[in-house]
Amino acid sequence: MSVDTGAAVVVAKPARWGRLLPVAIGMTAGAALAAVFMRRQLPALVERATPYVRRRSRISNPALIINRWSGDGKAERYGLADAARDAGIGVIMLERGDDITQLARDAVDAGADAIGAAGGDGSLGLVAGVAIERDVPFFCVPVGTRNHFALDLGLDRDKPLAALDAIRNGEEILVDYGHAGDRLFLNNVSFGIYAEAVHRDEYRENKEHTIVEVMREMCAGEDSGTAIRFTTPEGGHAERTAMTLVSNNPYVFSGPPDHGRRRRLDTGMLGISTAAEGTAVDGRTGARVRHWQADRLLLESDEPIVAGLDGEALTFGSTLELVIRPRGLRVLVPAGTKPGYVPPREAIAAELVGLARLAGIPGTDETETGG
Repeated sequence: MSVDTGAAVVVAKPARWGRLLPVAIGMTAGAALAAVFMRRQLPALVERATPYVRRRSRISNPALIINRWSGDGKAERYGLADAARDAGIGVIMLERGDDITQLARDAVDAGADAIGAAGGDGSLGLVAGVAIERDVPFFCVPVGTRNHFALDLGLDRDKPLAALDAIRNGEEILVDYGHAGDRLFLNNVSFGIYAEAVHRDEYRENKEHTIVEVMREMCAGEDSGTAIRFTTPEGGHAERTAMTLVSNNPYVFSGPPDHGRRRRLDTGMLGISTAAEGTAVDGRTGARVRHWQADRLLLESDEPIVAGLDGEALTFGSTLELVIRPRGLRVLVPAGTKPGYVPPREAIAAELVGLARLAGIPGTDETETGG
């Protein structure tokens, strides 16, 4: 039985499993029944349920950089600065023209033992880079427009002040981050249609219209797509791409409003999705859609490479290497936070993994510290 099939059975018969779950905790007969299910699902479920490496945080002098303009002024609407000060956090307000990277370095050099950012994903990435450079924990408050990194960390975007509990009652977990050349990214780097759109002035005011216009222009040309070259997992060679997305851990489709979510942030793998013209190993050419995982990807071009990195418009040289840095970022989250997206039909299966561990079923012991 596959993992998905097993999970579907649980969902199809909720009443039956609802009666069995309490029994599985306290009675030998229930544990034995759970064991039958679990042994048919392992190792895939156990791998998916492997806990993050956690440890209790001991922070005495945290600092938070607040972008007052991010999310149309969300930080001020929620009274973030005052709430942070009340939590014992030193507040640094970002002003026009400030270098956020330098502000973060200055804060750590002045004695901050944790550095945080409240703003969009681009700002978060810059501050996280300083946290890595100075070997201190990083924390974030979701007051940006989309807050994709905070969402996949398990933070509540509708309650941004709750993220301050990472300091009051927090845990430190280890997550991956990516590098595109010398730039760190927490979410993804895109090339092709989206990247071209982000580079246009009108994108901020009318995102959807700008993307549609870029699509029309790219498709109208004799050579559609962006001229970047890379090797596919089958050993073929892509010459042009309409869209390429390289993410810090693979995305899965989660439906609206976010559509793409990451199950984990510590797999040690990039997620790579491309829609490109290319030549396969067997010599066939044509438009091919690919999804794969790798720890690095090399892009080449005969011209500068236009990119959108965590929503920020950047241009790289004609050779660009993207790599994953496994568990290289120390992140503070409120105690009990569960990072990652779990599809509904897998949530019950994950609960069964936890119950099986409580029952002491062989093969379900945690291999990392914490839960």
